[in-house]
This record gives sequence, structure tokens and C-alpha cells, in this order.
Amino acid sequence: MFLSNIVKNMMRILAVVSALALASCQKPFEKHYDLSVDSNAYVLPYTGDTFPVYVYCSGEWTAEFDVEADWIRIVDDTDSGKGTGVVRITYRDNDDALREVNLILRSGEFTQTVNISQKYNSTHLEIQ
Repeated sequence: MFLSNIVKNMMRILAVVSALALASCQKPFEKHYDLSVDSNAYVLPYTGDTFPVYVYCSGEWTAEFDVEADWIRIVDDTDSGKGTGVVRITYRDNDDALREVNLILRSGEFTQTVNISQKYNSTHLEIQ
């Protein structure tokens, strides 16, 4: 009986050691992102402000608008990056009409388009 307990305990120890050895040989999981963003559309209020667009990419990426617009801009040094990052966008108040622009993100062969529109303050419109 004594010998049987020793064998059982040795088997348990061997099982634990084997499990630990297998666990230590596994390669750690790494996420890979071709290019993605947290949202493909933003509707901004008419009051100016700054907001982030979160970028998920395993490589280098760039960001730019599809047209020139004087009411919106990318904050300095946030128009490119490597890996996960943030494009910070600032925009002015809008009392005129609906505004719209696309933010284009590129990484190698991948492209993401983020539509950005801004509401306007209709209380400032003049009725003729």
C-alpha cells in the first residue's frame, strides 16, 4: 500500500510538471491589425471642439482629409504613427450649413475612410 501511494504521488507530480512544461512552450498570443478604426462615421455638434479617432494597425499608417477644409484640421503630430494610435481632430463652430469631410487612413495596401459631418446652429439663420 505504501508503494502504491508513492507511485500515485509520483504520477501526480509528473502530470503537474508535464502541464507546466507544455504551458511554457506555448508562443504568446499577439494581436495583428491590418488597419482599422473605432468608428467609420462621426456626427459632430455645431460647437467647436477636439475629438480622437482611434487607429488600430500593426504597421505604419498615415491620415489626411480627402478635401481641404478651413473648419477642421488634424492636430500636429497626430497625422501618422506606427501601431495603435490616435488621430486628434479639432474643428470650429458652425453657424452656416451642414459640413462634411472624409478622413482617409492608409497603411500599405489597406485604406479606411471615416466620414465626419458637423451639424449647424440653425438658431442663427436669417429668415428672408
